[in-house]
Amino acid sequence: MAVLLFAAVATPAPKSVTAQALVLTAGVGKTTFFEDEPIYLLVRLQNVGTDTAWTYFFSLLSPAVTMSLSRGDGKPADVAKPVVDHLVRPPWRGEPVAPGIKFLQTMVLQDIAGDEWDIRSHLLTHHLPPAQYELRVTFDAHGGVPGATPLTVEAAPIVFRIRERTIAEENELRELEAMRNMGWDTTRVEGTPRAANYKPVLIRWVERRWGDQPDDPFLPFLLYNGLYGAGQVLWRHIQAGEVQRFDPDTSEVVSGLRLAVLESQKLSIGGAYLLQAISLRHPDQMAVLAEKLGATPAGEMARAHVERLLYGQQFKQQSPH
Repeated sequence: MAVLLFAAVATPAPKSVTAQALVLTAGVGKTTFFEDEPIYLLVRLQNVGTDTAWTYFFSLLSPAVTMSLSRGDGKPADVAKPVVDHLVRPPWRGEPVAPGIKFLQTMVLQDIAGDEWDIRSHLLTHHLPPAQYELRVTFDAHGGVPGATPLTVEAAPIVFRIRERTIAEENELRELEAMRNMGWDTTRVEGTPRAANYKPVLIRWVERRWGDQPDDPFLPFLLYNGLYGAGQVLWRHIQAGEVQRFDPDTSEVVSGLRLAVLESQKLSIGGAYLLQAISLRHPDQMAVLAEKLGATPAGEMARAHVERLLYGQQFKQQSPH
C-alpha cells in the first residue's frame, strides 16, 4: 500500500544533532498472550534534548520505521508492513520534533506480523503460533532528510511468549470468528442479507461482554478494527443501497461503549489503541480525556496528541510564508 503525500514546507535550517536526543521505545504491555489474542503494540518517539530535532516522517507505516520479529529458535516471522510514501519538495528539511514532544502510535501486531490466512474465517489478519518471540523496532530518523547526518534509533527488544488457548478462550474465539464471518455471508433471511446483522450483533456482544468481563482483550479490537473491517459481502450490499451504511464514529452507542471500555482498560495498551480510534474523528475530545485518564498509556497518548496539536499551531505561526 503506497500513498503519496505532497508537502512543501518552509522551515528554518536544522540545528546540530549534538543537542538533540531522540529516544524510541516500544512495548506490548505484558509478557504472555494466548494464541490469537490481539497483541497491542505501542511505539513512542520522544525528543529528550534541548533543541528541535528534524526527522523523516514518523509513523508505524513510515518506510523509515522497520520492524523485525523472530521466534525463539531464531527463525524470522513474516512482517508485511504497509508503507505510506511521502513526496516532498524543497525547501523541506524534515519534520520538526520539539523538545519534550512525543509521537505515539499503536497497532495490533497481527495486522502485519505472522502467517497470513483467510480473513473470512479468522478474526486477525495473521497468525502467530505458540512460541517465544522477539520484536525489534528501529527508526531511520534522518533517512531522506537533506544534508542530515545519518541517525538510526532503536527501541529495546521486546520479548514475549504466546501460549496455547484454554477451553474458555477457544470458545470465545470461535464465537467471535463466527460473528466476523457474518460480514462475508451471502445468504438472506426473509429477503434481508444476513451480512447486514454483523455490526448490530457485534455491538450487542461488546455490550454483554463488557458487563461480564470489562478487561477482555478483544474489546478494544472489536470497537476499532472490528467496526471498520466488515467484509466484502456487506460492503457490496451497502454500495447497492440494500443496507444502510453505519458510521461507528457518529454512533452514540459506539461512543458510549468506547468510553466505557477505555475507562476499564486505561492501564493497558489496548486502552491506548482505543484512544487512537477516538482521536481520528474526535480530536476535540483529547484534552478532556487526557485529564481524565491521567498517568496511563491512554492518557499519555491523549496528552501527546494535544501537545503536538498546540506545537503545530505555534510552528505554523512562526514559519515564514
